[in-house]
Amino acid sequence: MGMIANYQAVSDMELEQGFDLDDVESLQEKEDAEICDIDKMWDALHFLLTGKSAAEPLENNLISEAIVGQFPASGEDTGALQTIDFEGYIEQFNMNKFAENEIYPDIWEYEEEADEIKDDLRLSFESLKKFYEKMSKQGSAVLVSIY
Repeated sequence: MGMIANYQAVSDMELEQGFDLDDVESLQEKEDAEICDIDKMWDALHFLLTGKSAAEPLENNLISEAIVGQFPASGEDTGALQTIDFEGYIEQFNMNKFAENEIYPDIWEYEEEADEIKDDLRLSFESLKKFYEKMSKQGSAVLVSIY
C-alpha cells in the first residue's frame, strides 16, 4: 500500500488540541466525518501546480498549503482555489518531468496511460477544490493527513 492523502473537516477546538496518528484515525472513523480522499495523487498534483515535489512545501503558496497542509491557510486563501485555470496546467503536463523529479506515485513510464493520469489529476483537483470550498462556507478547518 502506498501513501495516500486525506483532507478532513475539524473544528477549531479539535485543531488547537493537536493530533497524533491515533487521533486522526479515530476522527476518520466517525460516522459523520467529512473527508476528501485524493488517494495517491497528492504529490503529482502538487508538482503539476507548483513545479515542486510535496516533499518541498512552499510557504505562502496557497496550492502547496492546500495540498500538503504544512502551513496554515485561511478560508479566504482556500477560496482562491476556485480561480485556478487547471486546464492550463494540464496542457503543460509532461510525464518525463514527473519521472525526472521522482514524483509519487511512480507511474510515469506508462505513457499509454497519460490520458487516464490526467483524468485522475483533474478529479483529484476538483474534489479538493470542492471540499475546501465547502469547508470555507462551513467555517471548518481542514486537517491534512498524508500517510
